[in-house]
Amino acid sequence: MNFNIKIFLLCPVPEDQKPINQYINLKENSFFKWTQMSVKNYIFQIFYGSFICFPLFLICFLNLTPFSVKEIEDIFLISSTIFFIILYFRWWDINQQFIKSQVFYEEASWFDGKVWQKPFFLIKNDKLLSSQKINPILNRLFFTLLLHFLLFCFLNV
Repeated sequence: MNFNIKIFLLCPVPEDQKPINQYINLKENSFFKWTQMSVKNYIFQIFYGSFICFPLFLICFLNLTPFSVKEIEDIFLISSTIFFIILYFRWWDINQQFIKSQVFYEEASWFDGKVWQKPFFLIKNDKLLSSQKINPILNRLFFTLLLHFLLFCFLNV
């Protein structure tokens, strides 16, 4: 058996806490997978996700005073921005796990955390995956957040 495969199989990190498995789960999750779509589908999903979050935030603010059209626009932009912040930070968290040379994991509970040093071949592969797959998603989400911020500033002038 190949030595690299033996090291990987002897890894003490539980399967659900391995960065590669977390990446695969995130990539296949319907809430996150559209961030990898083509530009046309991505733009469609921006509006779709924003319109899903908007009623939730509107319900939260309903017990306040009656709304003007301007306030409804602001609530819509805030809700969609929060939606993208959640997406961005979840992808950023996965990216940080790939960049680090160590994996922090918990065997049974929160009080027994341990650290596993990744072997060199795994560090190399993780950094390649980070630069080729996750960084473009982070860049796309960052520019979407920037666009939301500029739109919010433009509408509030």
